[in-house]
Amino acid sequence: KDCKESIAAYKEAFAACSQVLSIDKLAFQADWFKSFYRRNYDALMVKSIFDNVMDDVDSSRVWMEALRRGSMGIGPTDSESVNHSPPSGSMPDVDPAMAELVSPVPTPRPSTVGITAKPFFTCPENQTEQELIDGIVQSIFLDNSEREYIQCDPLVRLLISNEPGHYNFTIITAMGVITEGSKGLELQKSIERLEKERGVVTIRADTGTARSIDYNASKIEEAVETATQLKRPYGLVGYSQGCANGFNFESRMISGTPDQQSAIVSPESGLVCRQLLFSAANGSMHGPAFNAKVHQLITMCEDFFKYQQGYFSRAFISSTLELVDNTLDSAAFQKFHGCAKCFLPDALRGFWREAQHLPHIPTCVLRGVLEEHTTPESLDMVCNLLTKQSGSPLHDSQVHVYDAVGHPVYVKNRNGRILKNVDMGGAIQRTHHWSPLSEEVEFVRTSRDVQNAVFDCAKDRHIFPFCDVNARFGVIHYKSETNENGDNSKSYSS
Repeated sequence: KDCKESIAAYKEAFAACSQVLSIDKLAFQADWFKSFYRRNYDALMVKSIFDNVMDDVDSSRVWMEALRRGSMGIGPTDSESVNHSPPSGSMPDVDPAMAELVSPVPTPRPSTVGITAKPFFTCPENQTEQELIDGIVQSIFLDNSEREYIQCDPLVRLLISNEPGHYNFTIITAMGVITEGSKGLELQKSIERLEKERGVVTIRADTGTARSIDYNASKIEEAVETATQLKRPYGLVGYSQGCANGFNFESRMISGTPDQQSAIVSPESGLVCRQLLFSAANGSMHGPAFNAKVHQLITMCEDFFKYQQGYFSRAFISSTLELVDNTLDSAAFQKFHGCAKCFLPDALRGFWREAQHLPHIPTCVLRGVLEEHTTPESLDMVCNLLTKQSGSPLHDSQVHVYDAVGHPVYVKNRNGRILKNVDMGGAIQRTHHWSPLSEEVEFVRTSRDVQNAVFDCAKDRHIFPFCDVNARFGVIHYKSETNENGDNSKSYSS
C-alpha cells in the first residue's frame, strides 16, 4: 500500500513537472528540476537493465553476472574465491578542476573479503526484486559516491514505469567514425524493440566512415528531411564522433535558411532532445598524440631520405616524391584528414567558438570507464596507450570521462554556457567505448571476451531511458488515441 501511494505521488510530481515545462520550456534548467530529471534518468537506467534481466533479453543475464563478478574481484571461472584486493570502482585522484565532472573519491583501504561466486543474475527468480536492484547498482555504476546515492534513491527502488502507449517521436541516429551509415546495425535489436513497444521510428543518418563533421552533418540533414515528413518531433542520438556531427548539424540548421530553421525549431516536427553516447565532441587525446607522432615520423623520414639521396638516381627520387604528393592530394587522404581533425581539441575549438545551439533541448549523456573485466581484448593496447599518453585511466579507450560530456570543455562562451545548462548528465558506468556494437565487432571477439561477456551488454540502456525520461517530463508526447498520425498528442500524466 505504501509503495502504491509513493508511486502515485511521484506520478503526480511527473505530471506537475510536465505542466511547468509546458509553460516555461527552459524550466528544466532550474537546479531542482535538473536534479529530479537526473534522478529519473539514472532510475530508468536501472529499470531498463532490470527489465532486460527479468525478460532474459539477448545475453543481458550473462553480461550482468560477469559484470557483478568482475566488480567484486572474482575471476570468470572461479566457483569460490577470496578477494584479496579492494573492489573496483575507486577512482584515482584527478585534477581538482575536473572534480565536478568525475566525482572522484579516495581509494578505499585494502581489505580481505570472502566472496562466494554463486549464480545471481543468471537465476533472477531466486533473488528478490530489491536484491536484484542492489546487484545492478553495485555492478554497473563506477563511482562510489554516485553508486551510494542511486542505491538510496526511492525512485530507483520503486521501478516506476511510464504509462503504456506509443510516443509521438522519431529518433535520428548518427553513429561513430567507422559506420555503414543508413545500412548500419548499431543497436538494431534495441531499436526494433523500442518501435514495437513505444512506436518510436528510427532513421539512420547515412554518415560515412572517416568523413568530416561537415559532410556528416549534411547527411543528418537529409535524415531530418525524411523525419519531418512523419509530422513528428525528433531527437538526435549521437555515438562517439556522431555527437560532434549532431552538434554541427544543429548549428548549421540554426544559422541556415528559413526552411532549415523551421525544420529544427518547429513544435510539430522539430528537435526536442539529444542523447550522447560516449561523446567525442570535445576531441580525444588520441588526436594530439597521433599528431605529435606524425610530426616526429616526418622528421625521421626527412633525415633518412636525405642520407639516401646519394645512392639513388634523380629520376627515382622524383618518382618517389610524386607518389607521395599524389597520395597526400588524393580524395581518400583528404577525407581521412577531415575526419582526423575532429579528434583534435585544437581543431574543434574553431567549431565551438562559432557554434550555436538551442537552449530548450535537454541533453542526456552516457559515459563509461574501462576496468580489467570490462576491457575487450582487442582494445588492450589502445586502452594502455591512451592511459600512458594522457596520464589518466578514466576513459573508455577512446575518450576520457571528463571530455565525454554534453557541453564544450575547452571553449568558454555563451553557447558553451547554454549547453552546460541543458546537460542533464548521467552516472558513470563500467563499460567500454564499443558498448553499442554487437555484430560489427564479432570478428574481434576472443575467448576472454566471451568469458567476460564484454560485448553482451544490455543494449536497451543506450536509448530506452533517454526516451522514457523525456516522455515522463513531457518533452516527448504520447500519440493521441484517436489520431495515430500524431497530429494531436498528450503529455505524460498520472
